[in-house]
Amino acid sequence: MNFVTIAGNTWAFWLRSRGCNCANSPTEQTLKIAGTIHSMLEAAHWRRLALAIGQLSRPRTFVIGLLAAQPLWAAAEEAVPAPQSDENPYLYLDWFPKSQLTPEERSLLPPVCGGTFISPARNYPDANLLPEEAPLRATADSANWLDDGTAQLRGNVHATQGYRQLFADQVDVNRDENTAYLSGAIEMREPNLLVRGKAAEIQTDSKAAFIEDATYVVHDQYVHGSAQHASREASGELILTQGTYTRCEPDDVFWRMSGGEISIDNVERQGTARNVRLEIADIPVFYFPYLRFPVGSDRMSGFLFPSISTDEDNGWDIAIPYYWNIAPQLDATITPRYIQYRGTGLELETRHLSQSFNTELRLAGLPNDKGGDDEDARELIREGFPEDLVLPAKGEDRWFVNLNQKGGNGGLWRTNIDYAKVSDPDYFRDLDTADIKVPQNVNASAETALSQMAEASLVSEHWQARVRAQDYQQLVKDRFDTYSQLPRVNVNGNYKWDDWQLLMEHEVTAFDHADTQTIRFIDDVDDPDSVIERSRNFVNAKRTRIDYSFGWDKQWLWGFFNPRVTGIYLGYELDDTFLADPTMDTPETSAGQLSIDTGLFFERDGQFFGHEYIQTLEPRLFAFASSEADQSDFFNVSTQASDGGNDLLFDTSLFTFSYDQLFRDSRFNGHDRIDDADRAALGLTSRIIDPTSGRDLFSASAGQIFYSHDVRIELNGEVEQAPRSEFAARLESRPTNALRISSELIYDDSDNTIDRGNFSVRYLDDDFRLFNVGYRYLRVDEVYDDDGNLTRGPVEQIDLSAAWPINTRLSVLARANYDITFDRELEYLAGIEYDTCCYRTRVLWRRRLDNDLADVLTPEELEFDEGIYLELQLKGLAGLGGSVTRMLSQGIANFEQREVLKQ
Repeated sequence: MNFVTIAGNTWAFWLRSRGCNCANSPTEQTLKIAGTIHSMLEAAHWRRLALAIGQLSRPRTFVIGLLAAQPLWAAAEEAVPAPQSDENPYLYLDWFPKSQLTPEERSLLPPVCGGTFISPARNYPDANLLPEEAPLRATADSANWLDDGTAQLRGNVHATQGYRQLFADQVDVNRDENTAYLSGAIEMREPNLLVRGKAAEIQTDSKAAFIEDATYVVHDQYVHGSAQHASREASGELILTQGTYTRCEPDDVFWRMSGGEISIDNVERQGTARNVRLEIADIPVFYFPYLRFPVGSDRMSGFLFPSISTDEDNGWDIAIPYYWNIAPQLDATITPRYIQYRGTGLELETRHLSQSFNTELRLAGLPNDKGGDDEDARELIREGFPEDLVLPAKGEDRWFVNLNQKGGNGGLWRTNIDYAKVSDPDYFRDLDTADIKVPQNVNASAETALSQMAEASLVSEHWQARVRAQDYQQLVKDRFDTYSQLPRVNVNGNYKWDDWQLLMEHEVTAFDHADTQTIRFIDDVDDPDSVIERSRNFVNAKRTRIDYSFGWDKQWLWGFFNPRVTGIYLGYELDDTFLADPTMDTPETSAGQLSIDTGLFFERDGQFFGHEYIQTLEPRLFAFASSEADQSDFFNVSTQASDGGNDLLFDTSLFTFSYDQLFRDSRFNGHDRIDDADRAALGLTSRIIDPTSGRDLFSASAGQIFYSHDVRIELNGEVEQAPRSEFAARLESRPTNALRISSELIYDDSDNTIDRGNFSVRYLDDDFRLFNVGYRYLRVDEVYDDDGNLTRGPVEQIDLSAAWPINTRLSVLARANYDITFDRELEYLAGIEYDTCCYRTRVLWRRRLDNDLADVLTPEELEFDEGIYLELQLKGLAGLGGSVTRMLSQGIANFEQREVLKQ
């Protein structure tokens, strides 16, 4: 994390009488000064100071907010700017309202901003040179040299040296005292920097300076502020007394940082601030008696903004992170955390960068969990259900570990580690994390397993060798663990000669599992005695698979032709434990395969109401034939034949059937089966294309697989009797850049039923108007309990969401996710967003199913969680209530893309 600094610039110049040709004149005279200019307070110092105060802490999350600090409803009514006159009271800050900007300048301005800072053009001589490379030039209405050695410049003093400029009403330079006094309207400029003051005193020999009533602007950072006194000591330390910092527009300063005294030491690259406070709508909100921060882009240790939230189960959740800058390439964030109904814990996030590795480690722990305040769980315990199943983590130590590392020099070798593990399946549901950033792959609110993987590979022009260790932690209590791959070794080759290609894939994998695993769970929430204990025996194995294929990949403008010949070997070495027949511990099979994938492209031009288009017709044929692969020895290999997990299925499943699956050379995702289904797949696609943009205005695809015979291998050994597959159809349309429409249908024509279907509309335009409509259906056989209650049925859900602007600053946010099968809402969201150049606030109401007991209660018995959440983000400084953004990103499709577009 980075803290940055504000700095300003002035310079003193040392006038020598020798070589000076000066004259009194009522008109402007040019002073040719043969002297030396000293950089007293360089512009970079002011710039770093501005950015540092702006990032005293990185944003932190609060679920409670400060919405009452300003009447936002009133502000929302005023969001549409009223017609503005040509008067600009903030022109002295280089501020220009939107009404005074050119169309090009407006196009670069974020829509929520009412104006911007613009530096005046620098059209004087040598304006693009560095100061040390340019001569000093000065003009004034009059100039005098006095007998005491004092030089007086009066009226419209303008001095330049390269890109540096100085404006003042009066400048008095005392050569004997090595002092320059500036008075009147002082203005000091560099690119993207403006500093104004009432008076200034500069020591030309020691480089010390003092500026009174200073104001500053850092144009490109949208930063401005003021200080009663700004001084630079001879040691190089810069001190601001009663200084302020804000990124708000000058006519609407909603928040600012104020400091009694801010000291910047550019030699030690650090700063200190005393009596610093954050003010929102002129109301002090946070106060820091002492705060240290780094200068420039250097990081520095210190406390960050706290994170505060509250909910019914956990009560108040307070975390106070501490940032530790261990070394330039190593840092850590240590976060003590207090949870009212669970206890006190600690979180750690550390990062390390090097030329070869990028490493992130995250740890969290909560000893002796109190169990939370869950009334539903307590009711089940009172009814007689075992507490260790309803609240399994109560009294236990809870922890989380996550390691991510990517290594490699971009050439011969690469490494990748993606490891995550929690103490129990309910960890994320109960605790989540307060401060550490959990990677997307560990977003376990929707995940059922955590990946634990490490791999290393060597890469050359034609070969790649890789070694991987892979395991998964189950987060669902009624499922057995999957097999670990310890290790998996792949050696693959790829050679290509013009359109001919040879692929060689070699894989050896050792699958490991505890010989016997027992799981225990509640089967019926109406019966406290319905606790089920289930055990399963597992057969460990080593699998070897070799695939060689040789093919011709030829493409023309009018079509393509890709025949391929493949040879496959698949064999196992099984542990004798639990084998039904110990002599059958090395089952194996092999097959030869031929596939042909070919298609044609036809197109024609057309017009529709004066609009030109191109229509295509794209038939496609995929033919597949395989020799007989006897895989009967792969089934029922263990003594526990009545239970699953004994059919040598370690990493393999069937692909979800869709239009794209028509043209694959295997129906299996994984290497435990050889696809022996001789078949031909026919597909047809037609597109209507906009010839100008190349966008598919409309696209329709349909197809089906036809099998040459009914007998073919399946996952569990049973044969598929249907002579053809389901009918797959897909429609897609993009009539405009902002609108996307898609639909997919899987239809079983043997029994005239729809097996799966979905429909979606996605809209996001340049005005940040976003809405989504989604519907999905999956046929599942209905299951009822003894009382006739539906416990499982077809998945049929509708999802509506929107983020719609009322004006440039105010937007409404909404989502409705409804389960048609069980006639209940899954999640409702409703809220408002008020966004300006300075801050953004959101108020959100959410009602959703409480999934804490989802693996215990039936769907009808799940209760709802309901709450109101507030978020306030001070742009460039801090954020309160960041969980609202996470809710919206997870609930509204394309919401993150909308956030990116608004930046």
